Amino acid sequence: MIEKKVKRALILLLVIVTIAMLGGCWDREEVNDIAVVLGIGIDRVKNEKIRLTVEIAVPRAISAGQTGGGGGGGSQGETIVRSGTGVTIADAIAQLQERLPRRLFWGHTKVVIFGEKAAKAGIREHLDFLIRHPQTRIRSNVLVSKGSAKSVLELLPPIEQSSSEVLREMAESRTLLRKTVKETLQMLKGEAETALLPMVKVLPPEKGKKEIETIAFIYGTAIFKKDRMVGQIDDYTTRGVLWIRNEIKQAHVTVKIPGEKGNITSRMIRSHTDVTPKYEKGRWKIVVNVMTEDDIILNGTKLNLLSERNIERIETELEKDINRRMKRALNRLQKEMEADVFGFAEAIHKKHPRHWRHLKKRWNDLFPEVPVELNTTVRVRRPGMNFPPQGVPEQEVKQ
Repeated sequence: MIEKKVKRALILLLVIVTIAMLGGCWDREEVNDIAVVLGIGIDRVKNEKIRLTVEIAVPRAISAGQTGGGGGGGSQGETIVRSGTGVTIADAIAQLQERLPRRLFWGHTKVVIFGEKAAKAGIREHLDFLIRHPQTRIRSNVLVSKGSAKSVLELLPPIEQSSSEVLREMAESRTLLRKTVKETLQMLKGEAETALLPMVKVLPPEKGKKEIETIAFIYGTAIFKKDRMVGQIDDYTTRGVLWIRNEIKQAHVTVKIPGEKGNITSRMIRSHTDVTPKYEKGRWKIVVNVMTEDDIILNGTKLNLLSERNIERIETELEKDINRRMKRALNRLQKEMEADVFGFAEAIHKKHPRHWRHLKKRWNDLFPEVPVELNTTVRVRRPGMNFPPQGVPEQEVKQ
């Protein structure tokens, strides 16, 4: 009896192992049969058609170890750019695939770029396709280009191997805004149905270089209501938005101290923002509390930073500068564009869900008139390696 049970167990184990081995690589794709897509560009062209542009890695260049050295990345043949057109992005991909000997592989896509015309016409449909495709990455960076997306992908960067890698590095540095496919869709599905995406434009080439031997850089932010781009803001205003949204990651602030010659520059160490909605006297109000810690990285004045009073003067001016940025962002987006990209709707929904049920339908009308109170606190943690200003005679240093 025991022997029969042992035999059955061995047979069952053998069957399980055999099945596991048979199912190993049934759906494999050879590297030699695929075209690895690094970047996607989506433009709106004539007859309301969609032009899809892809930047594809060239295996020969990669295996040869080409790095794009002094002659410009793309000029060495690390990538190629190809396009297809159609009524939808799916149609455009089908046409593009007909012109390529290899099957497109989307699993390494670094960036998705919308041309300005496509962004103004609406991006929801294109994002819907990307999010449904099993290969595309929801962590790919999404950007909007000034002009066409194709022209950005065709650039030959002097350092990196591809335009897609340049934009990925810039987005990851978080000097301004960074948004992924997933985050973009979450914003569009939010209570305010607004979104903001980083904007890029082409840097003028150096003297003696071709027009395409340059890079595109992030310089501002595109503002969306529903899924259509309705305007843009510059980098100064963008940082005001990021401070309110608690998304500021890097910031250098330069201020002048009243009565002093020269400038003080600080580098943000960390920052935290609380957005609190309040209902007072029959009216909604938003309170924004910002707490920021900074280091001093440049002292162009004659102030001795060992003095607590001097540090307090600097902190006061830094607070004023951050407040000015946030006020500018509020004036531009709340009063002019009437786009709640600050997350005020989400804050009310989270803290007062019952009230939000009644507010939601009227929020677009109420938002431009909602008062916003800004409270900013800056603490200078480190004044640098030396307290007194360098290169200034001791008798001229202000204690």
